[in-house]
Amino acid sequence: LYDRMVVLSTLCGATLLVVATAVTDVRGRMSYQALIPNGANVMHDGVAWPGVGHLIAGGGGNALNPFGMAFAAANQMWTQALCMADSDGDGMTNGQELGDPGCTWTSMGGVAPSRTTDITHPGFVAATTTTAT
Repeated sequence: LYDRMVVLSTLCGATLLVVATAVTDVRGRMSYQALIPNGANVMHDGVAWPGVGHLIAGGGGNALNPFGMAFAAANQMWTQALCMADSDGDGMTNGQELGDPGCTWTSMGGVAPSRTTDITHPGFVAATTTTAT
């Protein structure tokens, strides 16, 4: 009976650790989304992509796409240089893809993105938006 209780206790502890890690990971992505214009509205091939900087939609791990690498290099800040760059090489700037073609949006608020629809992914070459402004 004692051995079973130890195993059960260990499993419960491991489960709590996994759940706590998952909650922390979701919060991390959500906080990063707030640091780029339309971070919660990014789509890729018709699929919502909450892990904008990652190779998989759900994010997590160290597998970053080109935009994720550029965002990390910019110290997780939406800078003029990051906005004007074309991380995925599709001919549109990151700002155009994320609805901030003029690079005026800030994470501190005050200036809304010029567009909140037709948001494309700055980390993958795909069909480009028809709205460049």
